[in-house]
Amino acid sequence: MKTTTISAVAVFAALTSAHSWLGCTDHDNVEILKWMKGNSTLTPPVTIDPLMPWFSNFCKGWPRAKQNPGDWIAESSNYVWNIAANSFNGETGACHPNQRGPNYEGNAPMATARPGGQIRLMFGGNGHSRGSNMPKGDAGNVNVYWKGEPEAEITDISEFTEENKLQSDGFSAESFAYPAGVVSPTEGLQDKGNWQTLNIPQTIIPGRHMFVWVWSYGGAPQWSTCFDVMVQ
Repeated sequence: MKTTTISAVAVFAALTSAHSWLGCTDHDNVEILKWMKGNSTLTPPVTIDPLMPWFSNFCKGWPRAKQNPGDWIAESSNYVWNIAANSFNGETGACHPNQRGPNYEGNAPMATARPGGQIRLMFGGNGHSRGSNMPKGDAGNVNVYWKGEPEAEITDISEFTEENKLQSDGFSAESFAYPAGVVSPTEGLQDKGNWQTLNIPQTIIPGRHMFVWVWSYGGAPQWSTCFDVMVQ
């Protein structure tokens, strides 16, 4: 029994070391990305973190139950949803309990979009964009799941299927990280900006659509955030 307990603790420690969640579901990064790139060339470099509350004006849509501005320190424990740890304990919900319905703060509404449009999801790299502290040095994929019709909810991780998968991209496919040639934060890696441009289907029916963003690595889904888009 003692060996089993130690093994479980080791597994959880490994899983929780790499974590992320959606901070914004419709992020305008055009100007702030220019600042991030420009400031990274200063001597010394100045890091801009688009997830900080003073940059919340660049966000036009939020995930479920997200505060605006948010407190990333608090969210790292009471907002993020650890699929691996919770499913180990028999809890297989697709979303954090606070995100199991279309709940939004008054100043943090859901994103809006049109058929065939795009929204840019934003999340933190948290030092993992180049594979640091990741299984086999692979940062994995970010997947978006969707039932394909308005008012339809994904409630359980068993619904993370190929049929329900709308889009899949590399965790770092739209990442800004510097400096070149380093992999981990201990070497000086800065990876504050990670995005995923989500393509809204041309044939989507107008109405509220629920989506689940899932970060998968090591061959399994690990972290999720649930959000809605009002298609007009």
